[in-house]
Amino acid sequence: MNVLIIGAGRRGVKIGRHLAAEGSSITFLERSTAKCHEVEAKVDCLAVCGSGTDLAKLREAGAENADTVIAVTDSDEVNIVACGIVAAEFPGVVNTIAAIRSAGYLGEEGLPPRILGITHIINPDQEGAARILDTIQYGLYRDTLIFPGTDFMIFTVAEGHGSVKSGESIASIRKRIEYNFVVAAIYRRGAVIIPNGDTEIRPGDILVFITDSEKAYITLSGTPEREIYQEPSNIIILGATRVTRFLLYSFDEKYRKRIRLVEKDAAAANEFASLFPDITVLNASITDESIWEDEEFSSADLFISLTDNDELNIVTTGYAKKIGVNKAIALVKSNTNYSQFALSLGVDVAMSITDVTVDSLIRYLRGDGISAMHTLFDGELEVYEYVVQDSFLFLGKALKDTHFKRSVVIAGVRKADGQAIVPDGEYVFTEGDRLILSIRHDDSSYLKELFL
Repeated sequence: MNVLIIGAGRRGVKIGRHLAAEGSSITFLERSTAKCHEVEAKVDCLAVCGSGTDLAKLREAGAENADTVIAVTDSDEVNIVACGIVAAEFPGVVNTIAAIRSAGYLGEEGLPPRILGITHIINPDQEGAARILDTIQYGLYRDTLIFPGTDFMIFTVAEGHGSVKSGESIASIRKRIEYNFVVAAIYRRGAVIIPNGDTEIRPGDILVFITDSEKAYITLSGTPEREIYQEPSNIIILGATRVTRFLLYSFDEKYRKRIRLVEKDAAAANEFASLFPDITVLNASITDESIWEDEEFSSADLFISLTDNDELNIVTTGYAKKIGVNKAIALVKSNTNYSQFALSLGVDVAMSITDVTVDSLIRYLRGDGISAMHTLFDGELEVYEYVVQDSFLFLGKALKDTHFKRSVVIAGVRKADGQAIVPDGEYVFTEGDRLILSIRHDDSSYLKELFL
């Protein structure tokens, strides 16, 4: 696949690295000469210095030969116009994808298909808000991902923690743990391996578990049962930002009545108070120690920091955990490396806008049938929810009679009636079933063979 990426910022670079690793031919079009040199050092690609709204530069970057054009600059206008020019001048381009943040362009229902030549729109703030909402509604566990509408959770456990002991095999863990679970992968010395029952755990390993059982999570991760997440009744949100706006619109009335929003800018605070009369808006600075005491934030069930300042988000959520807040979510917008730092301070979830946006884009490029996707270990492992369609290669066959590549792990199934199961060899692939599966990124092209 030939891909032209307009914009070599954080999102563009991560998308480029991901697609280049699959064998796609990547070209960047970027205004900054410094960023052009930087991206060529980080990604196996060609970089052209220029504007995405310059037709001559689009030609120089090979737009006429591209299968997909992805516009992810920091300017909505550049992204929209670039896709419009590409659609008008290069009709052979199949996908034109634009990152658009402004609600003024999107409206309540978003842009209609193919408007201005855009085939797919990604709103990073909306994607981030949707992931946060899923996390709140379907369970908030440390280092854990959730598939909305199912009981399945994905979580990692490092060797030496919980039930993960060096020298023990995967099969022996199964024998002593009575609950259903699948070991989807092991992250070992910077690489993802797909284990079998005989695989032994080594020092430094990180195991990826997928289960539909809360008890399995407690046992495998070593998490005390008292720390298992309950639906919050007292929620603090810091920052009247675009992510906050999308999140509040997503909440139903019962949730909004539980929320206090802290915003130091008086105009923004008044705007949100008018837009969301169900919530309590506090016009105050979170750095004022008295507000923590006066509002008794320490008794909150959930503290969510959604400002545009990564450092403030991490510091405030870390402090919230220190004074007794049950759970905390920090938004990470600018530097994905901050995510691990936040977790080291006890923050339960560090939500990277970049990672969420890339997941959404890659899910779209994977095609029909992929309803959800998560990546782990900087994209080295991909976990999907796939809806079985009539074109599925193994439709009607039992799992024991199929011959997947070893890199694919079928970890869970959600039936049409809502029943969730960890499949055994007798499971029969049925149209409409939702499969939870994982695959090494290097082998992700196999999904196209399998599911298309």
